Amino acid sequence: MPDKLIVCHKCSHAWSFVPPLGRRDMCPACQSDSRVCRNCVFFDPGSYRECREEQAEWVKEKDRGNFCGWFDAKSTGKAPGDDPAAKARAKLEAAFSGIPEPLGDERAQTTASLTSDLEKFLKSRK
Repeated sequence: MPDKLIVCHKCSHAWSFVPPLGRRDMCPACQSDSRVCRNCVFFDPGSYRECREEQAEWVKEKDRGNFCGWFDAKSTGKAPGDDPAAKARAKLEAAFSGIPEPLGDERAQTTASLTSDLEKFLKSRK
């Protein structure tokens, strides 16, 4: 049987193994259990019992090794550089990189000016 790829649910480390993955097998990087619901293709937090396989028995601890007969290692996961929030932040920084940021006294004056403008606006709305 060919090697299969698995991505750790805890540290996102990817490695290959020869199936089947045992209940006591661990991630070589972080030493967390590998045969866990969170590393399975059927794991889905939005599904009933957090599992898309309807015939699977309920497992309480989704991040602990178990004996589920339906386990199939998930070979995709969040790689260390695949943080969506970091990507969005980088896009925003790139979009606004041409705008100079006020420094020192200039920043204080800008803040004071904006505060007074806001106060005037709020008073006019009463």
